[in-house]
Amino acid sequence: MLAAPALAQRGSDSRAVTIIGGDAYAQRCMTEVGSGLFGDDTLAACTRALRNPRLAEESEILLMINRGVVLLRRGDNEGALAQFDAVLEEDDEHAEAHLNRAGALVQLQRYGPAIAEITTALSLGVSEPHKAYFNRGVARESLGDLRGAYEDYRTALEIQPDWGPANAELARFARTRRDTLAGRLGETGQQ
Repeated sequence: MLAAPALAQRGSDSRAVTIIGGDAYAQRCMTEVGSGLFGDDTLAACTRALRNPRLAEESEILLMINRGVVLLRRGDNEGALAQFDAVLEEDDEHAEAHLNRAGALVQLQRYGPAIAEITTALSLGVSEPHKAYFNRGVARESLGDLRGAYEDYRTALEIQPDWGPANAELARFARTRRDTLAGRLGETGQQ
């Protein structure tokens, strides 16, 4: 059984931006997404905030990412993908947009493109690289690249020691290897 990708990304951190014009919907969107709220009210606040014509470009991009994260957490992977694509049309070097786009691609089981997006996000200096490596490990494992997956899970754990998801995947790899070896030794002993 494969791990679920680590979807929430720091690009949605409400402390990362000051909204120009003091738009209440923008503040609400940023605060709620930063607090892990992804309901209808949060989606509506993010959508309404993006309609503000006085929104600074940086604020607009972060709101678009937040709206994409809300859609992703709600299971609207195609909608999230479209939102992250819109961000990348504005700023094709936005590491968090690439990483979140990869999360949507993993959920859509488009693993090859997800790996490419994660690698791009890492090269651009994504804010939480341990999540990027973990997600790339999920994608690689899904494509049968067990060595690459193991290396990515291990790198995630090196960056963020004692991080539960990476710890669990490495433990699963160790159990599988142990069980495989035990099976092989049992076959040899029976002959």
